[in-house]
Amino acid sequence: MSRVPVSATPAETEAGKLLRVSGRMFDLVTFGSGAALVATFLGFRMYQSLFDAANPLPPIVFAAIASVGMIAALILFHLSNSEVAQGDRLVKQGRHQEALVRYERAIRMVRRPSYAWTSRGVAMKYLGRVDEALRCHENAIRLDPENEVAWCNLGTVYFKKGELGKALECYDKAIHLRPRYAIAWNNKGVVLARMNQFEEANRCHTKATNLRPTYVAAWLNRGEVLARLGANEEAQRCVERARSISRGASA
Repeated sequence: MSRVPVSATPAETEAGKLLRVSGRMFDLVTFGSGAALVATFLGFRMYQSLFDAANPLPPIVFAAIASVGMIAALILFHLSNSEVAQGDRLVKQGRHQEALVRYERAIRMVRRPSYAWTSRGVAMKYLGRVDEALRCHENAIRLDPENEVAWCNLGTVYFKKGELGKALECYDKAIHLRPRYAIAWNNKGVVLARMNQFEEANRCHTKATNLRPTYVAAWLNRGEVLARLGANEEAQRCVERARSISRGASA
């Protein structure tokens, strides 16, 4: 097989990890609120008495600043995640250029935007801007070396560039980080098949279909590899299974 049929995106596989995101603007809100709280604490000399019944204003001001800062941070947190999620939806619709705008907003907003860079790299690959996609995934990994989705997508980019050894290393890293990552197992099998290592490729595709029984691309790739190995009946069963899953999904 000459293609890597699936690219993982945070919207499909990493929604929980987007909760790690904290932003530059989020930091400004945090530091600004902290500075205001310190100024209030010192300005009202609250260190002398945290609560004076004769003068309730200082603790009220202190609590109000803390509440406003918390609310602003939560709103910003939601907006940063929303930009990535909206970008992912645009990618699924094939509107890759529009998705880039969303990801770039998220990247400007966040302090360590690993998953925004990952999604931006996916959009770049679909636009045929392979070198830029490569840089995006490398940035994502630099920010979060345990971002297995970025490792998997980096492998896809290396595969597209014909650098099979590097692609294999990336998929192995993704699998090390998440052993039950069906997409990485499937894509590793694609690389091994390209390298004519069909037995190993079959093991990878079998692993992928065991992990995700409805994974159409993995069933098709498994069938192709089995055909190369001369197991034509089993290969045909894999193809029929893929067709059955596709019909069920479109029904």
